[in-house]
Amino acid sequence: METVISIRDLSHTYKRGNLRVFKKVNLDIHAGERIVLLGPSGAGKSTLLRCVNRLVKASSGSVEVFGTDMVTASLREVRKIRCDVGMVFQGFNLIERITVLDNVLIGRLGYLSTLRSVMGFYQKNDIAEAMQALERVGLTDFAQQLAMNLSGGQRQRVAIARALAQRPKVLLADEPVSNLDPILELEILGLLKSLCEEDGITSITCLHSVELAQEFSTRIVGIRDEKATVLEPGEFTPEKLHQVYGA
Repeated sequence: METVISIRDLSHTYKRGNLRVFKKVNLDIHAGERIVLLGPSGAGKSTLLRCVNRLVKASSGSVEVFGTDMVTASLREVRKIRCDVGMVFQGFNLIERITVLDNVLIGRLGYLSTLRSVMGFYQKNDIAEAMQALERVGLTDFAQQLAMNLSGGQRQRVAIARALAQRPKVLLADEPVSNLDPILELEILGLLKSLCEEDGITSITCLHSVELAQEFSTRIVGIRDEKATVLEPGEFTPEKLHQVYGA
């Protein structure tokens, strides 16, 4: 099975406060897997996730994504890898006063020349790609609505469409349902699961809920007390989950 992401001896300490969040993490993630990072608040799940696309630069160790070490790579190499790594944020990260379509088109910026990126000049195929992404999340009719007028669930669907417009090979989702009610949690995670399966996308998602982690992951990686513990299918027992999450 193809290894997409290989993490070796990864450690990170925030200089401010000298806070170490994890140390010596080792993990291989294979093509098409749905990994859930599970753990209590402040355990380092989001930090580990952001080390994958170098929104956080790890203190030591390596994170190889498609063979490129994101810890030591140049900014040019990082930008190239990020074209293949979509991200969905907890707070949606939409631009409120522009249309839904324009928000999704931001996912196409990595495919534009520098001049087109600065000017926001999109080609017909970019617009078609964005509209197709909106169709897949069920928001075609909202393309010309301002993002500020959408509900929380609709905003997260727009964020997913923006990531899809990149045509990513890897999708990172940082607490994508923490601002949603329980019904929408299932809806959004079900949508992410089906889209990743359809496109063969490898996903890594940070979650708080043990139940959601069990339902939507192929493997769980527990982050607690600076350590990472991998739970394989069949190991999602109360005892094992207690080890990685606590009571």
